[in-house]
Amino acid sequence: MSGESGDDHAHAGHEPVQAEQVASYLLTDLSGIYLDGTMGPGGHAARMLKDLTKDARYIGLDRDIDAIKRARARLSADHRVTFVHTDYRKLASVLNDLGIGEINGFLLDLGLSSVQLDDPSRGFAYRFDGPLDLRFDPSTGISASDWLNSATEEEIATALKEYGEERHAKRMARMIVATRPTGINSTSDLTAIIRKISGHSGLEFGRSAARVFQALRIVVNDELAAIPQAMNDAVDRLVDGGRMVIISYHSLEDRLVKTFMHEAARECNCPPAYPQCICGAKQRGVMVQRRAINPTEDEIKSNPRAKSAKMRVFERQSRLGGRR
Repeated sequence: MSGESGDDHAHAGHEPVQAEQVASYLLTDLSGIYLDGTMGPGGHAARMLKDLTKDARYIGLDRDIDAIKRARARLSADHRVTFVHTDYRKLASVLNDLGIGEINGFLLDLGLSSVQLDDPSRGFAYRFDGPLDLRFDPSTGISASDWLNSATEEEIATALKEYGEERHAKRMARMIVATRPTGINSTSDLTAIIRKISGHSGLEFGRSAARVFQALRIVVNDELAAIPQAMNDAVDRLVDGGRMVIISYHSLEDRLVKTFMHEAARECNCPPAYPQCICGAKQRGVMVQRRAINPTEDEIKSNPRAKSAKMRVFERQSRLGGRR
């Protein structure tokens, strides 16, 4: 979900971000079952399959059917891999359908691949002219174009402010609504509006466009609601000692991931003054590192798209209990 959020990671190749660190933290059992909620072109999968034994299993999900096709072309010869075209928030039903009760690890890399960004027909990148779609799965939901042409001015302004942190949100929403008679159907239609508001400075325009496209992508894909839902279901399916690794690329995502992990690692949600727990909360595990794990300097030099990545790791510990 990182898109063109003001850094260079969107423009590099298809190297998976923090692949070595993911393998190091996620693979607690080399013969285990691992679920990848955002398989993409299969970069992380290829790296981890190098370490996993012949008895291991790797299940890759992706909402983007083109990503599944690319991953299948790359990894279909490996009998350990199962490919599923679906939203990662449906992970529980996927595991049920496969007859799998528990998994050893869960991975989410919330970034967009350069393949998605470089395809003008998808509308993810403001630098290309194409249909203003922005859906990971074009067969579901409505496109960004349809949303902009039907949402209220207030809804548009709120989305640009909350999801894109765009300082010109109100002015931009007003101009979008005013432009509707001629239609907002392509990326160039939208970028023309952004340029009028942000000015002709390349830097200011680029930053504003990145924020607007990010906001619209979050809206049409309902991205932020999916993250905590998937993490909650994944923790429920982790074996004792199993781990969940999440890589995010901007503050909205990372805040959700951090908040969920902190709450899942808390013994109790009651005020400290209470003599005993009355909230009924139960600690579900621990954060393996209290702070986000950043890419190494060497990786950032070789793969600039890793620059804004933040990786957080949670370990399931089922024997932990709340405050008595």
